[in-house]
Amino acid sequence: MSDADTKLLERAIDEASRKKSHYYYSAALEARVVAASEATHTITIEFTAVDSISSAGYLDEGFVGTVADYWTSVLISAVNQGRQSVTTTLTVQTLGRIVHGEKVHVICTTKANDGVPGATAVFASADDRRIVYAVVVHTKFFKALRQ
Repeated sequence: MSDADTKLLERAIDEASRKKSHYYYSAALEARVVAASEATHTITIEFTAVDSISSAGYLDEGFVGTVADYWTSVLISAVNQGRQSVTTTLTVQTLGRIVHGEKVHVICTTKANDGVPGATAVFASADDRRIVYAVVVHTKFFKALRQ
């Protein structure tokens, strides 16, 4: 991992440690940042699918939306020097069946957010990223600074 990637990873972990959000079904899930790329403004989160988030054979949409909102917000803030933003839309699509115990990577990507910040989160198999369980598109706007 390059120095720039390591710094983005550290900023993402720092942002996450200061957020007061809680995961949906948080008691049963451990998620961690496993990779970062400054060049593509991407962070990758890993968790293991458990019964409480995949009982119907698909990832629960509420869980997917909550995790994507949390981590894409962390990424947007980390890429934009801590600048805070507010969600305008969050679109969740569950796509593929999942097996309990499957390791999942949440690949969160944002662009240089000079105007309207936005990000995507792809929930894919950690072993084969061509296997996609869910996709989320997240748009936001930056909070105005009061003087």
